[in-house]
Amino acid sequence: MGKNRILILGGYGGVGKALSRLILKEFDLELIIGGRRKDQAEKFVNILSQEYPDSTILAQYADVTDEKSLVAAFKGVKLIIVTATTPKHTKQVAQAAIASKCDYLDILVQPDVISTLQSLEPQIDASGLTFITQAGFHPGLPAVFIRHAAKFFDQYDKSVIAVAINARFEKPESTHEILHVICEDSAEIFESGRWRKAVYKDAIKIDFGRKFGIKTCYALQMEEIKPLPCLLGIKEAGVYVAGFNWFVDYIVFPIILLFNKIKKGSGRNFLGKLIYWGVNTFSSSNQGVAFILEAEGKKDGKALNVKLYAEHEDALFFTAAPVIACLKQFFSGDIKPGLCLMGNAVDNESLISEIKTLGVNIQTEIKNIH
Repeated sequence: MGKNRILILGGYGGVGKALSRLILKEFDLELIIGGRRKDQAEKFVNILSQEYPDSTILAQYADVTDEKSLVAAFKGVKLIIVTATTPKHTKQVAQAAIASKCDYLDILVQPDVISTLQSLEPQIDASGLTFITQAGFHPGLPAVFIRHAAKFFDQYDKSVIAVAINARFEKPESTHEILHVICEDSAEIFESGRWRKAVYKDAIKIDFGRKFGIKTCYALQMEEIKPLPCLLGIKEAGVYVAGFNWFVDYIVFPIILLFNKIKKGSGRNFLGKLIYWGVNTFSSSNQGVAFILEAEGKKDGKALNVKLYAEHEDALFFTAAPVIACLKQFFSGDIKPGLCLMGNAVDNESLISEIKTLGVNIQTEIKNIH
């Protein structure tokens, strides 16, 4: 039997490049770099072939707008990984994967990607394939960290995830996922036994330590943590993200909201370029990601605070590392066939241990609250 083949759709993009290198480092398989720009795929394959001369690495034309090209590209592939920021073509990519009998993983963040894949769930189940959506760190890690913290408590009262990111966008189109999230205005937090819509005043202050300091963070919608309050008995929960810089937070974002009020989704290309310029021009040179869980509860009748802090200087690596940890569980057969969200499907202890091994700095702080 030959080696497994993985195809990364959008493999010559920022996350795709980071993921490709980690896959070649961690797995013995054949890697295909796919996308509609075959010249870009071939250019990156040449670079990878010099870095990993003993590996089989190929370039493949695969256009998400052309299902025939996808089916042709997916032939003989064990798993496709979608890193291309093309969520509106999710159904077509997924259908091509089912037709080609390929397992599937994506790092897409939009909640409507989940509903799109759920519409195909009967076909996914009938095919016996494994479809993993919303892999990476955000989404991906929030549910993992929240579940991991449960072992510290007899009574788990509160769980807050907060993320600060300082990175450069590779191209204006890379901002479109952020635009989608802002325009959907679907942020939620859990309190008093129910999920409710988050508003501006629900912003919180989080101390991200020496790299980022104290930042104002705003609530997001994160589908993977929806079942956790009921499952773990948590009374308060939410996922929050810090802003980018003064220009983007206080000038660009209000402009986006104004455009959205006039017509939902309007001005996407212009607004994407504005975010791209604002982030790449005004953000600090101190790049990286800080990912924090702050949890409260009781252990042996005593109030306890648990803080998990994860960081890395490279946001692309920080996205790719949890995917690699997830893939190890996938190839070992620990993730069941069917449709799942990465954050809910993986073994949290194994995943955290693996991303630490890969190079993500993770620290745990436990304090009694008097």
